[in-house]
Order: sequence, then structure tokens, then C-alpha cells
Amino acid sequence: MRETIDLLAEVVAAMSQRLGQQDEKLEHLRQIMAETRKATLSTRDQTDPKLFGRFIGNEVNLALDPVLDHFADATVSLRKNLDETTTRLQQLETAEQNALERLRNELAKAESWRRQRRWVWTAALVAGAVLGSGVGLLTGA
Repeated sequence: MRETIDLLAEVVAAMSQRLGQQDEKLEHLRQIMAETRKATLSTRDQTDPKLFGRFIGNEVNLALDPVLDHFADATVSLRKNLDETTTRLQQLETAEQNALERLRNELAKAESWRRQRRWVWTAALVAGAVLGSGVGLLTGA
């Protein structure tokens, strides 16, 4: 019986050693599974469309914000220049209209003088003829 107990003790020790080895292997597999799970979750987070979309959106905003600010400033500047140009153009149109009106008035005055000049020359000729006849009558009498 002692031999049986020794034999059983050896079997139990061998089984214990095998169980210990299997326990180590199971622990190693548990660590591998934990690392795999962690990698899987990390991969899932990295490929999440919403999260990745937000990341891309933020990066695009960071890249485009200065450009869009520059365009906004350029738009404001162009609007200001357009307003100034419109105002200046209106002033030039008013000045042109005033100059044309002055020219029309001067042309009307010149036309009026040209018409009056005929009468002035006619009156001068008549006055000269009358004076000449009067002088001729006075000297010939």
C-alpha cells in the first residue's frame, strides 16, 4: 500500500506539475487575449467614421481658417474699394454734367451774340450811311 501511496504521490506531483505548466500557458494566453482585445479596441477607435471625421474636420479647419480669413479681408477691401470707386464715379459724372451745362450755356450765348452781331453790323452800316449822308448834305449844301 505504501507503494501505491508513493505511486499516487508521484502521479499527483506529475499532475500538479502539468497543471502548473498549463496554468502558465493559460496565463500567457490570457495576456495575449488582453493585448489582442486592447489592439482591437484601439483599431476600432481609429477607424470610427465619426471620430475620424471629426479629426479630419478639425485639421481642415486649422488649415483653411487663415485662408478663409484672408478671403474675408480681401472681400471687405474689395467692397470698400467698390464703394469709393462708385462715389468717385458719381462725383465725376456730376462734374461732367456741370461742365456740359456750362458749355451749352456758353454756346447759347455765342449763338445769341452771333445773331445780335448781324443787327449790330446792320445798325452800324445804317448809322454810317446816315452819318455819311448827313455829312455829305452838310458839306455839299
